[in-house]
Amino acid sequence: MSDQKLLQATLNEINELKAEVFSVDTKVDINCAYRRSLLNLKHYLILRSKDRTKLQEKLFSLSLSSLGRSYAHVAWSINTLHKRINTNLSSQTSHDFSSDFSIQSATKLSSSNAAQLFGTNANSKSLQQETAIMVTLPSYAAEYNGLLIHDLANVGVNAFRINTAHDDANIWKAMADIIVQINESRDANSKIKIFVDLAGPKIRTTKIRKINIPIEIGSNKIQKDILIFHAKSMATISESLNEITRQKKPARIVVNKKLFKKIENGSVLKIIDVNSKKALIAVTDINDVFATATIDKKAYLDDTAKIYKKRTQGKLLNIQKQPELIRLQKDDLLVIGPSDKEGSAALYDDAMNLIEPAYIGCSFSGIEKYVNIADKIFIDDGKIGLVVVKKEETHITCKVILAKENGILVKEGKGINFPDSHIMTAAFTQNDRENIIPILDFADHISLSFCQSAQDIRDLKVLLRKQGREDIGIVAKIETKQAVSNMPEILEELLEWEKRAIMIARGDLAIEVGFEKLAYIQESLLDICDAAHIPVIWATQVLENQMKNNLPSRAEITDAAMSGRAECVMLNKGPFAIDTISVLKSILDDMHSISKKNRQLLSKETLW
Repeated sequence: MSDQKLLQATLNEINELKAEVFSVDTKVDINCAYRRSLLNLKHYLILRSKDRTKLQEKLFSLSLSSLGRSYAHVAWSINTLHKRINTNLSSQTSHDFSSDFSIQSATKLSSSNAAQLFGTNANSKSLQQETAIMVTLPSYAAEYNGLLIHDLANVGVNAFRINTAHDDANIWKAMADIIVQINESRDANSKIKIFVDLAGPKIRTTKIRKINIPIEIGSNKIQKDILIFHAKSMATISESLNEITRQKKPARIVVNKKLFKKIENGSVLKIIDVNSKKALIAVTDINDVFATATIDKKAYLDDTAKIYKKRTQGKLLNIQKQPELIRLQKDDLLVIGPSDKEGSAALYDDAMNLIEPAYIGCSFSGIEKYVNIADKIFIDDGKIGLVVVKKEETHITCKVILAKENGILVKEGKGINFPDSHIMTAAFTQNDRENIIPILDFADHISLSFCQSAQDIRDLKVLLRKQGREDIGIVAKIETKQAVSNMPEILEELLEWEKRAIMIARGDLAIEVGFEKLAYIQESLLDICDAAHIPVIWATQVLENQMKNNLPSRAEITDAAMSGRAECVMLNKGPFAIDTISVLKSILDDMHSISKKNRQLLSKETLW
């Protein structure tokens, strides 16, 4: 095809596209950002309603923009192409569309919206960084005079996330007070923002019954420290990890007071554990409250274990009960039902015939009404896969279809996902309504977990208006299939609020839509938010291995690079947060220097 014919064919297609886009009311006050964004969102949906890839190829072959990055300024881009092709054909432009909403205007509006949410980072040494960094604060963040928060602020964090699914109002306020103190020395643009997550209707496993399972102390490889107490108010527990220092906290045993009085510096105690194995405890120091010691071997303790000092037998007291081990393997059965019944392991007879399957409670009352036979269910971020095989009045029976080769434990408080079931629950729960009041004193923005519809946004707006807090931003967390399908209405509702954003919460979202579809879904979410000029927060498992072990996987690096498409990247809590932020900033700086090379095909969008 000659250049002239190709130009004419391309112009014909552009004319058709232009007619479709301009069929939407284009008479809009260009000074009203909300109306401009809403109009552009509608233009974007028209653009993506058909397969435009052939048109793109023609544009690309003519060295013209292929519309792959036109989402923030659809009408302007189409009109510019129309003019240029007409010019090349030496013909007059017909049906001209004048709009001041150019690439520059759209870019400026998107940047302004992001700045309202995240501000700018006064500590950033890079002029290229365009993506803000948010860090989730752990429960202990306010301890040690907020040392962790100060350290994170100093390395360039733009925002902190406080999660109301954990802790209480006193701890949330303690964290916020430290951030407010840090902000006192900063100008308005560089103040660190406080994002508060409402817990939402997260469906979780509930309590598992506690039983006497032997606890483990000591090691067969090295000597381990151990503490000895006599206070009846304390429990005998295994070694644990100090979340603040990342150091191991020694195991602790509690003995009767008579035995404790016989212990002195240099004493050696002997333990006979549940397996009749012997371990020796050497006391290195003692005071009226406790003794410090070392144990030479691993030992398993329950009520049958014995402890001696020479010929004096003492008693091990208050051995901590532990949740019963509910281990599931492929093809096992699991009953899911009301939370008032504690979880329990499967019961077998002597011949290993199943008497009663394992049971776990569900925090969502009446879940059996929303699921059907053959629906899939996932527990603990997809580690356990189930399929519903039976429905009864108060519970459902499921068969395990996904588990590790050697089985996997069901634990308390783990998320349950129902990707095949239509569970429409209000995102703004009664518990959230109670928690939101104390956080209004310090929250810059509030994140609505499991937002699924425009009504969820409206519910939160009503409360904020009633409290006179229309200055607080609203973040809709997208983590269900329904939310993805309802994105246009969610975005339209958000556009009527001054400060707004979308969080792509990829943990639950991956389970809901399927892991293999996550990459496509998150790309589509980025595109439609770009069209609405609404900032995006890229969340869940970003550089997770780096955060936990200070060594990222290769896949994590490329994922972090992709996160630069969003206006903000959220890191979860972890002991190596400082190092991780440095790595992330370096990746983002590099990617922002080459990010304009992207070119996308405009295939038909079927999500909306």
